Amino acid sequence: MNKFLFILCFALLLVSCSDDDNEDVSIVGTWKLTAWEVADGLDINNDGTASVNILDEIECANNETLIFESNGVVASNKTFNPDIGIALKQGTTNNYTFNITCDEQGVIGFATSYSQSMDTVIFNNNESTIIGNQLFRVIKESIKIYNEDFTEVVATKSLTLVYTKQ
Repeated sequence: MNKFLFILCFALLLVSCSDDDNEDVSIVGTWKLTAWEVADGLDINNDGTASVNILDEIECANNETLIFESNGVVASNKTFNPDIGIALKQGTTNNYTFNITCDEQGVIGFATSYSQSMDTVIFNNNESTIIGNQLFRVIKESIKIYNEDFTEVVATKSLTLVYTKQ
């Protein structure tokens, strides 16, 4: 009898856990940009510590939010759009020069449709993934690294935008 109760409890535990995995994660609400991540990190502020989160390295104001509505529209009237120039110093493989210009000319806004299937959200022809209360959006090869005189792209890196649900 004890064996039967143990098996029944174990089976109920498995069923209840698997039901949680199948729940849709709701994208509806406000999501704030909390990280601009680049693999291997960069030391843009020259403090001796490279960070994978560019937001930790620059002093540009960040007020970017995405607002997902239940009618299938995502909008933002505040976008984070600094101009970041990165040049590889000649004769090196990981020593860079940075030119940073914060966007102070105004805001770039948008409104577009989105679709969601489980933890995947698509808008502006880009797929994002929800993990917990964060939305990860990878923009492939969007960080351009130039030669020392900024005349030729010598490498690219992908940028991951991380938004946290408010």
